[in-house]
Amino acid sequence: MKKAIVAILVMVLMLSSFGTVAYARQPDKAYTYDHTGTEAVPSSNIYQVKLIVDESVMGTTKMSAPTDLFIDKQDRIFVLDGGNCRVLVLDNTYKCIKVLEEFTYKEEKLTLAEGAQGLFFRDSSQMLYIADTENNRVLVTDLEGNVSKVYEKPVDELLDPNDEYKPKKIIVDNMGIMYVTSGSINTGALLIDSANNFLGFYGINKIKASAEVLAEYLWRSIMTDAMKAQSELSFQPVEFYNIFWSEDRFVYAVSPINDKVASSVVKLNALGNDVSPRTIEFSEDYLKSFHYSAAMRLQDITVDDEGAITLLEMQTGRLFQYDSECNLLAVFGGTGYQKGSFRTPVSIESDSDKNIYVLDADKNTITVMEQTFYGQMIRTANRLYNDGLYLESIEPWQEVLRMNANYTQAYVGMGKAYMSMGEYDKAMEYFELGQSKSDFGEAKAARREQIIRNNFAVIAIVIIVLLLGTLFFDQIKSLYWRISWRLRKK
Repeated sequence: MKKAIVAILVMVLMLSSFGTVAYARQPDKAYTYDHTGTEAVPSSNIYQVKLIVDESVMGTTKMSAPTDLFIDKQDRIFVLDGGNCRVLVLDNTYKCIKVLEEFTYKEEKLTLAEGAQGLFFRDSSQMLYIADTENNRVLVTDLEGNVSKVYEKPVDELLDPNDEYKPKKIIVDNMGIMYVTSGSINTGALLIDSANNFLGFYGINKIKASAEVLAEYLWRSIMTDAMKAQSELSFQPVEFYNIFWSEDRFVYAVSPINDKVASSVVKLNALGNDVSPRTIEFSEDYLKSFHYSAAMRLQDITVDDEGAITLLEMQTGRLFQYDSECNLLAVFGGTGYQKGSFRTPVSIESDSDKNIYVLDADKNTITVMEQTFYGQMIRTANRLYNDGLYLESIEPWQEVLRMNANYTQAYVGMGKAYMSMGEYDKAMEYFELGQSKSDFGEAKAARREQIIRNNFAVIAIVIIVLLLGTLFFDQIKSLYWRISWRLRKK
């Protein structure tokens, strides 16, 4: 009997230990992709967890389903605690210095509805903009809770009065114009001035011009109004999930990933046109390589002062970081309960030290991630190259390759540095290692031009001789035979 009890206890302990191992597994390693964009290549981590910020660190009560995050120029952190209907203000040591739960507007007390979705702090005016989603309004308040403006749905003939106004995300430009996304409006962000005048739609998500879309467009052009009313339009624009205002006065936005959207990540200028250096694509093969079990959802985007773009994918908790030219630097993060993984990541931000902050609505925490030495070397090499310091960029690229020989972007970076200095043979060598056919071809063509340029005199003389020989071939042949005949005669 005792032996049986001991055996049972041993089995229970073994099962519980297996469960503990599964629960506490380490986050998936960081990786990049090869030149085809489909094969994952292991990578060192470019970020590591610096701190998990929770109520014990902040010195306040626990958050409940927080929804948004913002960091100002002083590195103060603003958290929209949606479940608790409040805004938390943290200093750069992550201590809570202000809690905004009750607001005053014209001697009236206002509170946020549960589930408010977005906030933005305007440094120039020191005013906080809050998208009070379920109350169908935007509040503008100082840090003492004194509301100066309440913006409800603008009245304009271009806005359908039947469309419910559900402000979700908001940014404000240098002129004080608000860019507001609303859950029921898919024709771009609403441009609203400080007098609550509607100025138009901004940055409508373009539909990819495919054969399917063209066929449907032509078919609808011959439909009657009754037929159109009964049919469903399958190529409607989709709403932005999130928008970001950068210091270089561009608006970055992310939207659902599907085969009908022209681009799920856009960089918009003042006219609302996408001016991204290159398209960040997530093709079907690319998505399959992530082993996703659910549709990919880009939840948020942040851009630091060097132009590095970081995307937050909600379903798998992955963070995708790109340089300013939209070249993939690394993919990291994941889902789970351990450090560096997330349960329901809803917002990301970056501070002046390039730290990344991830707000988790399930864990009710903020994960602060700092650059590793490897990540710093990648960014240093990129920065030096973009500044035209090609020779100086070689050393950090070599350091990157020392730590990760699989990092193809470093080989390409080395190749570009050597190419900019006219060392095309070395450039071709590194482009080949980086599997960049286009860059290799460009370097090869430049090498060919260099050979021609360096040997122009010799080549010109040879060409002239050949040309003269062709023009005077008959005379030369006749002279040859005369000389030969005379020599034989002697």
